[in-house]
Amino acid sequence: MKFQFECDGRYEAEKLAALVSVQKDGTVYVAGVTAVIGSEVVVKLKDKSSHAVVLKDRKNAERLEALLKSIAAGKSTVVSSDFAGSVAEISVKD
Repeated sequence: MKFQFECDGRYEAEKLAALVSVQKDGTVYVAGVTAVIGSEVVVKLKDKSSHAVVLKDRKNAERLEALLKSIAAGKSTVVSSDFAGSVAEISVKD
């Protein structure tokens, strides 16, 4: 299943794709979502660092929050992530 998220510019889309990318050992470092403030999602990684991603609007932010929580809970697995322009695409399997 592929999910597309409209970000606030190319830089934000590239950052989101990198944060959820599959590592060499097959894992993803997303540990959860710390906060959603307007159209900004604060992503917590397994190394305890947090990174903000600014999306186009609140709807995109809420969709991303739901997906990241599913990934962190182990309900979904990231297959790949990429971006084109201001759109980040995350492919997952359940």
